[in-house]
Amino acid sequence: MRLFAAALYFTAASAADVLLYHRIFHPDLEAQPYLQRATVSLSTSTLVPSSSLAKDLASFAETLQTLESNKVEALYQVAVAREGDTSEAFWDYSSVKACYLGRATADTILLHLPSGEDEQPFSIDYFVSPIPRDGSCPISKSTKKPLTPSNSLKIHAGKVEHLNSTVLLRRPSTPPLPELRAPPPLTPEGEVVKPVPEKTFLQKYWMYIGAFVLVLLVSSGPEEPEKGPRRAGGE
Repeated sequence: MRLFAAALYFTAASAADVLLYHRIFHPDLEAQPYLQRATVSLSTSTLVPSSSLAKDLASFAETLQTLESNKVEALYQVAVAREGDTSEAFWDYSSVKACYLGRATADTILLHLPSGEDEQPFSIDYFVSPIPRDGSCPISKSTKKPLTPSNSLKIHAGKVEHLNSTVLLRRPSTPPLPELRAPPPLTPEGEVVKPVPEKTFLQKYWMYIGAFVLVLLVSSGPEEPEKGPRRAGGE
């Protein structure tokens, strides 16, 4: 299995390991026990899959075949065991449609860590990709029909060793405070002070315009009439 790991908002190193579990779920099935899926190292953000992962997926596929028409509502669940939980019923889990696994080439495991010194995750999110945009089950290339959950799990079991897995560790973060606008000034009566209306162009520059026009009028006075030529003999 090819693994890719990244840590977000995670600074303190810890040697603690976290166990992840998985199972299938459908309302028509009896409650299925969780089986160990992988171990996550919080110090390196790496994932080591269980040696029985492919075998467990094949077993899940056989269990789903007992359902009438192999109902597409079957879910694949990944859970994290938290310290102090006395029963699997208290574990936090994340679900995806089991039929998505047949076409999945990558998955992402997001572990939410507390903000204090405790390094144990309190919540998990699990995603697979790609999935159809409309959320429906992928279409089988051979039958041209949607993949059933059992067939998807069989396909997934055969290629899970080549799955690209990403582990993300995330701590809570505080969003930036909103930038508030200063309140408008108020009059002694408690009313909002109305802004002074802005002057128009003529109101601002009338004196300069008037001076310019006056200069033009003075500099362009009436021209003197031309005198005619004098005649010879004093005429």
